[in-house]
Amino acid sequence: MYFFYNLILVIISPIFYLLCILHPKLKQLRLKRKQSLSNLLNLNFIKSNQFVIWFHSASVGELDQSRAVARTIKNYSKRAYIIQSVYSNSVTEKQMNDPCFDATFILPFDFAFAYEPIFKKFKPDCLMIFAWDTWPNLIRSAKNSGAKTYLACASLSKTSGRTKGIAKLLTKKVFSYLDGIFLSHTIFESVIRPLVSKSTVMEVLGDTRYDAVLQRIETGLPGSRFQTFIAKYEDQISNHKPVLLGSTYPICETYLLHFLEKYNSDPLYRKEPIWIFPHKWEVDRMLVFRNQLQSFGSTALFSELVDSEKKEKTSLPKFILFDELGILAFAYKYAQFAYIGGALHHRIHNTIEPAAFGLALITGPKITSAPEAIVMRSMGSLQVCETPDEFSEVFSFMLKDKDNTRSLGEKNRNFVLENRGASERIYHRVFSRDLS
Repeated sequence: MYFFYNLILVIISPIFYLLCILHPKLKQLRLKRKQSLSNLLNLNFIKSNQFVIWFHSASVGELDQSRAVARTIKNYSKRAYIIQSVYSNSVTEKQMNDPCFDATFILPFDFAFAYEPIFKKFKPDCLMIFAWDTWPNLIRSAKNSGAKTYLACASLSKTSGRTKGIAKLLTKKVFSYLDGIFLSHTIFESVIRPLVSKSTVMEVLGDTRYDAVLQRIETGLPGSRFQTFIAKYEDQISNHKPVLLGSTYPICETYLLHFLEKYNSDPLYRKEPIWIFPHKWEVDRMLVFRNQLQSFGSTALFSELVDSEKKEKTSLPKFILFDELGILAFAYKYAQFAYIGGALHHRIHNTIEPAAFGLALITGPKITSAPEAIVMRSMGSLQVCETPDEFSEVFSFMLKDKDNTRSLGEKNRNFVLENRGASERIYHRVFSRDLS
């Protein structure tokens, strides 16, 4: 299978490089990846008695998983040297910056000999991949170099293409190079078990994102502007909790408008406050959306409310559009329930954060990339809506039956707390003997 995989890469690589010449953005992405690797290889590094660990994460969500394990390792031992790679070019330097990572870079494309310079320079003792980003040549190169190889917080949906046809054969071959697979939840055992050889250890150790999220919300503080906002309107917010829509895309906003058109005339819903956090603040789009919302009630931007020089106490508007970053994770604390965006558009955004605050959740159907969302759906505390009418019905039900909504939210919070501790379990299962 590896022969055919690499043969395909050899065939398509000239096409890819030609596209890089023709498309400046694609060229820029390739050069960014190349420069990132060059920066890594230029580091002044001597292994000496250090235990080198290579963590790999696909994107920001998986980066949270590795960050939690890295923090645990560093708490136990200063002898660990941790290299962190990501695959997505969209991950920023700020997101990768963490004192627990000794080096960070963007993963090269998965050609047969792409990783040899890294293994030659750093001689990793262990490669641990988080969640699902199991590049075939990366894992085989690690195994051939003598490194222990693991897939942690593992998840794979029944609908994944890697469980079907030729891709299934390649997945089984790749998994055969792993020394251990640590599942994020028992629900994935039936999917992954048929892909794993008898020589590969498979255990359920949990998902370290729960540790990362809980640590962030328990020790972190929102920005001063959000603290000012809460202090100014605390009485109103606590007396009439808002519904929160997080990481919204245009399609999410059309679903909300559909609900408002259908139910806003009902006195039961007319005064319900709604806070909206767009995934990306686009001025023109938000201007149109704001005008649409104003026909259903008073509307303001977060920045306008904070920057207002009025000293007298004013009433909060029905709709608040949050036009500043770094607030969403802390705003869940004040909500009665939440809609989580992405699952109508591409894939669902973070559901652990709102669940940790005890919120019942609504989202779209694209949740297969998020094991925690799959579990919460099976518990009934996350509702999946595929159409505007379904969204409106669930939204109105949660507003009407507040006791049931609180009960579902509490179920989510208990679920998050019960899953705490995966970082410690992974540390003691994999690293404690070598780092003690």
